[in-house]
Amino acid sequence: MSEPHANRLTPERLRTIVESAHLNFLIGAGTSVPYFAPLGNIEQALTDLADASGSDGAKLLVRASIQAYFFENVLVPNTKVIEREASAESVLRSYATFVRTLNRILLRRHSTLLSKQANIFTTNVDMLFEVAMEELGIDFSDGFSGKIRPKFDLGDFNTLRFRMGSRYEHRFEVPVFNLIKIHGSASWRQQERANRKSDIYFDHGLTLVWEVAGQLDAARQHLLPVLVDPQPQGQGPTIRSTTDLLTEAERRFEDLKVLGTQESTSAAVEAFSDGYGKLGIVNPDKRKFATTVLNETYYELIRRFSNEMEKENSVLFVHGFSFRDEHLRDLVLRAARTNPTLQVVVFCYSRGGLKDYEVLLPDTEVKNGNIQFVIPDEPGEGLVERKINL
Repeated sequence: MSEPHANRLTPERLRTIVESAHLNFLIGAGTSVPYFAPLGNIEQALTDLADASGSDGAKLLVRASIQAYFFENVLVPNTKVIEREASAESVLRSYATFVRTLNRILLRRHSTLLSKQANIFTTNVDMLFEVAMEELGIDFSDGFSGKIRPKFDLGDFNTLRFRMGSRYEHRFEVPVFNLIKIHGSASWRQQERANRKSDIYFDHGLTLVWEVAGQLDAARQHLLPVLVDPQPQGQGPTIRSTTDLLTEAERRFEDLKVLGTQESTSAAVEAFSDGYGKLGIVNPDKRKFATTVLNETYYELIRRFSNEMEKENSVLFVHGFSFRDEHLRDLVLRAARTNPTLQVVVFCYSRGGLKDYEVLLPDTEVKNGNIQFVIPDEPGEGLVERKINL
């Protein structure tokens, strides 16, 4: 924070927090921009579609068209991330620098009362953390146990790890990161059991993403263009209004009836939609809270996040997260109100972004004053605005 702010986060204050608090991070979509496209108004568009009236076929076509945009811009690029392609090198390097720095901080912690662990909660479904940690050889728990066919198991989190010297049997704790992907991951593959419940397996080569990409190629010619043309400046991707999309979809189906190709079009679109539904992710719409509650796995991850916020002397560092997810925003606000020892430190990407955060996290709702915002300093004369990246 700039010098005039009395409560600015100084290096000394930050050092004290890190030394004595349970460390938690909340990482949002803004952290992985520009490699992954921002969501823009995709959430609102899918929510409006669910509430809109229209034929089942038209709504399926519109939903699949919007999901296709999300799939191509947020899920497919992960195939390049796991292959360490040159296009992903810059964003991977920033994640690796962050994780390596945090690993060194945990190693130097002097407190014997706190374990050398940090929780990284993220709403992102990308593979950047996994690839960066694996390249560095850092110990982390992502909830999966097993080697041949890793299966998601919540008991894998919060596991302490120690190394022992081969000669004197000296034992020391090594840092461990708990990577908790609240909204699922591109590498999660759901498989239904006989009792209608489903297990989640780790999909090493993103084979399901490749399968769905093939189904998308087959359906692409039938899908609608979903972006406003031209795009508004500075708003992220803007999806056309639901009314316009549904009107075009109904008109498309009327034309297909005349041509006699309605069934083949519906089959291709439905195949892509079904394949997309097998991905282990929470869809980006305003109804995702219902998804997290109904699905046992997502519910447990949300509960884990809530439990960590309620621990005494915890800190939550927030980066790239807009707090427009109501269920997570409400959890953080409630924890800040009920746990005076919790510190929430929100890093704003730019000075202009502070106003949006202050509207969503108003000081009037936090009686303990334990939510802080960190913004870049005002640039000197002739200098460009600074931004806070990872």
